[in-house]
Amino acid sequence: MTPQTVNRLTAALATGTFFVLSVLLASFSSHQSRDTLLQRPSTFFTDPSGARALFLVVNQFLPATEQWRRPLNLLPLPGALDAPGTVVMAGPTRPLGANEAEHLHRWLDMGGHLIVLTANGWPLRQRIATDELDSKDEPADDEGHGSGGTFLARYAQGLKWTKAAGVSTGRASGPSVPKGEIVLSWRRSFAATAGAKIIALVDGAPLAVEIPVGKGRITAIADPTVASNGLLRRSDNAVWLVSLAAGWGGKVLFDEYHHGFGQKRGTGELTRAFFMTPWGWSVLQVVFAGCLYIFVYRRRFGRIKELPSPNRASPLELVHARAGVLQVAAAQGLAADLIVQHLCQSLGKAHGKTIDSAVLGRELETLAKSHGAAAPLTALQALFAKVKAGARLNDREFIELGRTAGEIIKGQKP
Repeated sequence: MTPQTVNRLTAALATGTFFVLSVLLASFSSHQSRDTLLQRPSTFFTDPSGARALFLVVNQFLPATEQWRRPLNLLPLPGALDAPGTVVMAGPTRPLGANEAEHLHRWLDMGGHLIVLTANGWPLRQRIATDELDSKDEPADDEGHGSGGTFLARYAQGLKWTKAAGVSTGRASGPSVPKGEIVLSWRRSFAATAGAKIIALVDGAPLAVEIPVGKGRITAIADPTVASNGLLRRSDNAVWLVSLAAGWGGKVLFDEYHHGFGQKRGTGELTRAFFMTPWGWSVLQVVFAGCLYIFVYRRRFGRIKELPSPNRASPLELVHARAGVLQVAAAQGLAADLIVQHLCQSLGKAHGKTIDSAVLGRELETLAKSHGAAAPLTALQALFAKVKAGARLNDREFIELGRTAGEIIKGQKP
């Protein structure tokens, strides 16, 4: 086994081990999602303040259970396709828009059921535009935070809440409580119900009231933490809340838009959200390891190809190459013939006729007479005759032969 093969096997084994460890770390580190700062009872969080457990329990008994992450003015009205029967809102942190409130009123009036767990009545944003109801996509006053009363105050103005205290647990009673002994945990209750129908009491304290709205109704629960994961472990809160959602029928939606989890529609947002998860970090680490392997071992994508050599067009290099061949072959006669042939071709091109070595002497005499200089001709004829006779030229004579032929060729150029 060659060292290169050993290195490749080692790198492959290390990459595979790294990938397995990354997957294991991701699976162990993603078991809980916390909301330490705001402590929202959202179905996205699995810490004690979240409401993920309630969502899973309701989905177990009522499979048509989903999260709603859009403004409530886009909620399908009863009778429409995919319209929900019940909407659950646990401790909303964002105020309700005015046009959302109007649409929610129509939804309730047509037969919807709203379960709202709130300790402040769910504040409304103040209307900032008279034509706000013309908006079809989202609330026109989403950026306003003025005091516009509360949503529950529209239907039961005298509702009041007690102050939050420690967790209390007690037996529950009332029309909404399933038969049998049900134990509920809570932190606050209603101090005044304003004549609303009480449907759940715990140790004599009203915990939930029912407010009819047209064909629908509002189930108001005084304590948002009733739906939290922490209290669901202590008592039968999940049983009671599931019975409230199942008692009306139809699809159940958990509103997440007013927890700040509006639906994101964009590849960039989804990609960033994925890479912020442990699985995303695992993918990034694997890609980084692959790039590092390619760089370190200089892996090529495709066959190795030699770069094409650049074209060489230097006349001096061509002369050196031919002279080297002739020098190694010791072919002085051939070299002299090549010089004479080149001279004949040059003179033939200059005078527009064919000139060979047999008539070269007469042509050179004519040129000497016309130019008044016979020295180059005499020197060339003497050297060429010596070569023809088989005599060997020394280097000086051979150079003289080439130089003389070159002077004659230059003399023919305009």
